Amino acid sequence: MSLAPLVARALLLIAGALLASGGCASLRKYKPAPDSLATCRTLSRDGVAALERGECQTACDLLHEAVETNPSDIDARRQLAEALWQRREYAAAADMIESAVRLDPQNAPTLVRAGEMLRETGVTVSAMQRAEQAIALDGTLASAWALRGRLYRGQSQPERALADLHQALRYSPHDQTVLLDVAELQYQLGRPQRCLATVHHLLDSYGPGDEPQRGLWLEGLAYSAVERPGDAAASFYAASNRGAPNADLLFQLAKAEAEAGRPQAAANSVRRALALDAGHQQSRVLLAQLTDGTTPAPDGVIRR
Repeated sequence: MSLAPLVARALLLIAGALLASGGCASLRKYKPAPDSLATCRTLSRDGVAALERGECQTACDLLHEAVETNPSDIDARRQLAEALWQRREYAAAADMIESAVRLDPQNAPTLVRAGEMLRETGVTVSAMQRAEQAIALDGTLASAWALRGRLYRGQSQPERALADLHQALRYSPHDQTVLLDVAELQYQLGRPQRCLATVHHLLDSYGPGDEPQRGLWLEGLAYSAVERPGDAAASFYAASNRGAPNADLLFQLAKAEAEAGRPQAAANSVRRALALDAGHQQSRVLLAQLTDGTTPAPDGVIRR
């Protein structure tokens, strides 16, 4: 007998064995996604693109349809929550992200985002639970520590807040929002030198001219607290040129200028403050003191 039929039969037997052992798994691996899943992903992708273009209503419509098409798709629910948040439908956004948590309770970033939304909507007890769940799942997640730190800060527990925010910086040392939170707490706790070190780290992370008003304002307060009025005045002046200044900022600029021995500049700044708010009592007192040749005692605070 020729060898060719035997070889062909052997190859058929090998192919059959392969199909029996691994072929079904391979077929399952490459099985096309169900129509609902494919449609959901397309809608989600289009919704995210609309959100990036600023078309929030279109994004919400597309993402609502995505969730309805495949209710078990966690990403679609997270994306819809963000779209609702952009539309300032805060309660609906929080409900949607919570539904994503229920579908995937082991996803630490989703827990954090749920906690952030709950915190913003005033549901702080549940927000704290989400923060602690996220920390338990992933102790290196900076956003989880930052969330809990901010919740402690809202509960007037500055030391616990500072400890958690420092943990956040341990895992994300250049997070600008956390650096600002830490600097503010250090100033609040009467540690102006530490505040200055942190706020300088914060300001160095921005390009020249891009530093935020709030960071420069805080730098000015810290300089005032360590009796460096000239530096404080420079910081307050820079802050006054970052967006529209308010009367409190201009008052603090005027006071620093007065303490630095520049009474005419101080008078000009305090008049600017009174032009914005004629009833600003501290500015009225300062203007009277400048007229009398005296200056007030330091007493600076950033007005939220």
